[in-house]
Amino acid sequence: MQRCKNGMKLDDLRTLIAIAQHGSFRAAASALDIPPATLSRRLQRLEDTLGSQLVIRDSRNVSLTPLGVSYFERCQPLLEELETATTELHDSSHTSPRGALRISAPVGLLTYQLMPLFNQFLAMHPDITLSLTHLSNQHHDYSPEQYDVVFRVGQQPDSSFAAAKIGESQRILVASPSYLASHGTPQHPDDINQHARLASVPEFEWALTNEKETVWLNSPVKMAIADLNSIKQAAINGLGIACLPNYVVADAIASGTLTTMMDSWYSPPRPIYMLYQRLGYIPAHIRHFTDFMRDGLTGTTKA
Repeated sequence: MQRCKNGMKLDDLRTLIAIAQHGSFRAAASALDIPPATLSRRLQRLEDTLGSQLVIRDSRNVSLTPLGVSYFERCQPLLEELETATTELHDSSHTSPRGALRISAPVGLLTYQLMPLFNQFLAMHPDITLSLTHLSNQHHDYSPEQYDVVFRVGQQPDSSFAAAKIGESQRILVASPSYLASHGTPQHPDDINQHARLASVPEFEWALTNEKETVWLNSPVKMAIADLNSIKQAAINGLGIACLPNYVVADAIASGTLTTMMDSWYSPPRPIYMLYQRLGYIPAHIRHFTDFMRDGLTGTTKA
């Protein structure tokens, strides 16, 4: 265990920093991968060493004392610099990065954009493993304690993750040639209200703009499924009109099983983000992965 000259242990300092960053003993203990009792004991030892109270505890909240805030603000960048230097020195002596990656991503983006790159990356780095057990595009269901890297579509709320924009998702109107032959091709967004709409959950409302006006479509839907590929297949089968990301329907458009319409109208593009931990140092295998994905995805998700 690392120990400073005055007897203070660096693990105890990491405990204070984790509590300040995460706002609770439970979250801090999870981030450090230690039991809450160990975290509490380390904090008490740090306060005993310094002879000052650093954290105010009550039944609901955890907050830093003014002295705790001052100490945290001075020590955090110093500890990060020390850990970065240590990691860089360690990485330089190991030519092959190793470690486990915990990933969360939406199923549509995973299927059509991410998986080919994941496969390439793992082939290049045999000592890195990847775990993807959570397929979602929800903004509230990820945290640094759960995942190393998160992929999401749409604007993201502020969080403890760093966010890198790696592309855009452009939704386009598609239908099968047979459906349009039988029901006619809409010429204006209002015409779509007379057609069967196939919607991906939760995208029940469609916004279409031609740079002069924006029209919102919220007529009843014929089919609503929380799976982009299922909606795509329903459109191919002639069940109605769908509004899907360009990367989902690109192959069907190329093969002629789906066709676009009303090309002067479009749905405003949504950003695609890669989020990753920014607290403390970033291990080599995560840095390699984020650099690889950024290079591989930038520019490939645009129409």
